[in-house]
Amino acid sequence: MNKNLRQVLYDMKHQPVIGIVTMIGTALAIFLIMVVVMMNRVTVAPFAPETNRDRTLYGKFINIKNDAIGDNSSAGMTEKLTRRLYDNLDGAECMSVFNCRDQRDVMIQGKPASLRYINMTDHNFWRIYDFDFIEGKPFDENDFESSAKVAVICRSLAESLFGSDEAVGQTILVEQKPFRVIGVVKDVSPLSSEAYAEVFTTYRAFGQEDLNWSSDYFGPFYCVILAESPETFDRIRADVQSRKQAFDSELGADGFCLVDHGSPFTQSEVYTVRGSNGGPDSSGETLRMIIYIILLIVPAINLSSMTQSRLYRRISEIGVKRAFGSTRGGIVGGIITENFIVTLAGGLLGLLFCFIFGFFFSDMLFTSTGITRDMDVPLQLLLDWKLYGTALLFCFILNLLSSGIPAWRASRVDPVKALSGRA
Repeated sequence: MNKNLRQVLYDMKHQPVIGIVTMIGTALAIFLIMVVVMMNRVTVAPFAPETNRDRTLYGKFINIKNDAIGDNSSAGMTEKLTRRLYDNLDGAECMSVFNCRDQRDVMIQGKPASLRYINMTDHNFWRIYDFDFIEGKPFDENDFESSAKVAVICRSLAESLFGSDEAVGQTILVEQKPFRVIGVVKDVSPLSSEAYAEVFTTYRAFGQEDLNWSSDYFGPFYCVILAESPETFDRIRADVQSRKQAFDSELGADGFCLVDHGSPFTQSEVYTVRGSNGGPDSSGETLRMIIYIILLIVPAINLSSMTQSRLYRRISEIGVKRAFGSTRGGIVGGIITENFIVTLAGGLLGLLFCFIFGFFFSDMLFTSTGITRDMDVPLQLLLDWKLYGTALLFCFILNLLSSGIPAWRASRVDPVKALSGRA
């Protein structure tokens, strides 16, 4: 290995343009690949407060149709239907019902209002998501059942409204309605798909438990289910399926039927559901694989030409090695090892670019959340051994693609012609 490293340093010194271009080309290839990996990773990797992503399921939307009258309707659910289909499931630890997150006017007396993201849910929300409380506590079942006007707010909102994060006991106005602050939590990244908000309260505090959209089935609600473990997903889905069949039988009396799109969805599936009348879309995974292949093949072709050019200058050296008994396998192995050192150096540089870009320019990367707030990327998503391992794997594949053919050609050089510089 030391001999290979010395050879790389020698080549970099005597062929700086080729060496620098090779390293930068590798860095850019790995950078682009890792950006794609990172964009996918933030949707499924666990981080606070969504530390249970590996055992959460989401019950979203209902689709009902009647072919006889040409009706096909889909939307969120009423609270009643959400609980009927998803509450107290076999294999589930608990379930929490949400109203769709939106922005509402929030203020304190004597100060102007500002639009803030509000999450209206129930008391089980705090069992599923792992928030870090700075002070106070979450609302409990009594607060939920009594429709108490209490709220938990994030630290940045507390500091904005009160000048510090000591806000417990203070009163805020949400849509001109007074809410007593009972807890303050650390700010949550908007990359937390379901847990993000600046104000947390119960939907019963707004009298929305009976809210529906022109029927007893459609409304603004959905739910998150915390499974006992990923192994109980099948039991949960079987229980949901039996409930859906019973619901479908009732709908059939009026000529309607339930269109089942496979809900509840896992964390990775729910991100691919593009509407209320469809299921998970697996085409995104295929597209990612195509992107990975393109980002590997294109630079590999260019880097292969660079490697061939670098080896051409070493024809005499290769001829000497062959004349003194070096095997073709030894020649190939040495060239691939040397190229891998350069590729690895470029890959680590590309990974560094990825971290810097993700940390400082995350607003440009993660725009699909629809949340107009700074997209802070949790450090555990960037500094993770799996990410390093993925980068190393791509470096290894890129190395094989770019150096394999040139190394094979170099190993087949005729020693006599190589020594005379005619190979």
